Amino acid sequence: MQEESNNTWGWIKHRLYIQGFTFNELARIHKVDRTCFTGVKNKPIPKYERLLADYVGCDPWLLWPSRYDDAHNPNRTSSRYQGHKYLLEHTHEEINGKKEGENSSMMERSQ
Repeated sequence: MQEESNNTWGWIKHRLYIQGFTFNELARIHKVDRTCFTGVKNKPIPKYERLLADYVGCDPWLLWPSRYDDAHNPNRTSSRYQGHKYLLEHTHEEINGKKEGENSSMMERSQ
């Protein structure tokens, strides 16, 4: 896995070099620290994965297949945002703090 990661990272750096970009230049263009782009090598950061993939001309799930599921959604959840997997596993009522059937009993009372 580590060797595959290094090969991918080398390919990304090569593609950026061909197009005349460095991580410092990308950081300057997007007004962020350089580590936002270089951190993607070891840590999933969807925003910067997408930006790097756009610069090298492919999709992020092709560069980091283990970080994405079959539907091309990030294969991870954040502590700040539970993501699509949470929504798929829970109903709308559970997420909003209501139990299933609670709405139907309230509707019956109002009639």
